[in-house]
Amino acid sequence: MYSPEQLDTIRSLNDAARQNPGVASRANVTQGFLSLPDADRFKAVSAIVGFTKFDGDNDPYGEHNFGAVYRLTTGTWTQERPSDDRVIAKTVFWKVNYYDNTLTYGSEAPRDERQTKRVLTIMLASEY
Repeated sequence: MYSPEQLDTIRSLNDAARQNPGVASRANVTQGFLSLPDADRFKAVSAIVGFTKFDGDNDPYGEHNFGAVYRLTTGTWTQERPSDDRVIAKTVFWKVNYYDNTLTYGSEAPRDERQTKRVLTIMLASEY
């Protein structure tokens, strides 16, 4: 477990990784995500960058390293999971993982940005 200060640092680095994909993190997308229309990909990434809906279901350890956004049948993208699954057209997951500087192994110090590379992966839930 991490101390409260270490957890704050990890959370802050993960927020930066999500809010600045390709700058504060490496960005990785799956084939399924790439198969979405351009407008949907753009809107999904915008929803991920602006994601704030962290709770006990998607963030049990308080690291801000996972979330989901939803395309409704109306075409709207949201981070709020609808209570009726019939209105969800697509679900996109995003995840921040921590690697060593060679991107070979998991990082032993995710709180230290000098020892850790963050990789943001974006995928369709159906690919999980």
